[in-house]
Amino acid sequence: MKMHSGIRIFIPWILLLHIALLVWVAWTLPIGPHEAKIFYGEKSIVAYLMHTGKLLLPDLDFINIRAPFLFIHLINLALFYQLCKLLLKNETAIWTSFLIFLLLPGIVSSAILASATGIILALYQTFLILFFRHKKYAAYLILPLFILIDRSCVIFYFALLTYALWRRDKFLLGLVIVLFGVAVSVYGIDMHGRPVNHFAETIGLYAAIFSPLLFLYFFYAIYRILFKGRKDIIWHVAFTILLLSILISLRQRIPIEHFAPYVIVAIPLMVQLFFDSYRVRLPQFRRWYSVMALAVFGVLLLNTALLLIHRPLFLLLKNPKHHFAASFYMPYWCAKKLKDEGITHIKSGKFALQFRYYGIDDKGDETICFTPCQKCKKVSIRYRNREIGSCYVSKINI
Repeated sequence: MKMHSGIRIFIPWILLLHIALLVWVAWTLPIGPHEAKIFYGEKSIVAYLMHTGKLLLPDLDFINIRAPFLFIHLINLALFYQLCKLLLKNETAIWTSFLIFLLLPGIVSSAILASATGIILALYQTFLILFFRHKKYAAYLILPLFILIDRSCVIFYFALLTYALWRRDKFLLGLVIVLFGVAVSVYGIDMHGRPVNHFAETIGLYAAIFSPLLFLYFFYAIYRILFKGRKDIIWHVAFTILLLSILISLRQRIPIEHFAPYVIVAIPLMVQLFFDSYRVRLPQFRRWYSVMALAVFGVLLLNTALLLIHRPLFLLLKNPKHHFAASFYMPYWCAKKLKDEGITHIKSGKFALQFRYYGIDDKGDETICFTPCQKCKKVSIRYRNREIGSCYVSKINI
């Protein structure tokens, strides 16, 4: 089945629009609490890239600290396309997989926010491309680099260990055992606190990363391949890590960003299963599959559009504080109002690092909070002439 030439013509325009939207959002989205914590409090590769971007592009608002991750995102798009060409023979399936990857909320988030997700994806995809091109020893040279990124390498090495046991690959097994031991000694195994069930939350996070309908079909595809399908290294890693994340979530909250990159890469397997199921049916029985595909793409487009064009939601929500990006915007808008009033020194508690980025020091005889208090000065936060929140300034020990 050849891809219609008319559809192929739109691919560059879709890609150009995608990049333009990402640049705009990365440029205008204020620094988040997690980004500020990394920027000021960590000595990781993510912090190094943020400071490098700030140094090279000092006057470009918020895009300077995110520019390296936008560049890594472009590399990931190229790598994913190459991976799809290795896994899929049908041109329509290749471009379908690529478009899904392009539109995934989790991928979009990793492109516009400073995080290790894009770096992990790039390394993992490079490893897979070399592996499927039968350059296994070159692929194995990539594996130690995961230790330099973050603690997610512990999960990845465990998945590879189970794969090596299943395939009885003695060399890979020996290598991964060593790497797994090193990773555990460096990062430990994060099992803590009183057992609390976070299963529903974890499923919700996966649904947010994929979009709800897409995750349902993805989960079905991974499950279906378990009993009938080709179980290659991508499926094995995705299945092991997805299962592990669900099991751990029965006990504690999981950092989903440590698991998702290794799961997302299995999208081509899901697309291949869909097209295989589609082709074996007579034309009159394919209508349901077409409707399902349109529904999945429709919900995916809606989710991604809301993620990218999110500011108007502040005007639509009854309580703007419930906006998913409130932790990015509220401190920024509050800091702007304070600076307009000549306040550049104030105790800001958990917002101190974000305020510091905006040029407000965490010192002085005044403090700020986002909840009303007695004898506090109210500072209204407005967006397009609507009051969407307030911050309150008071004297310390008043």
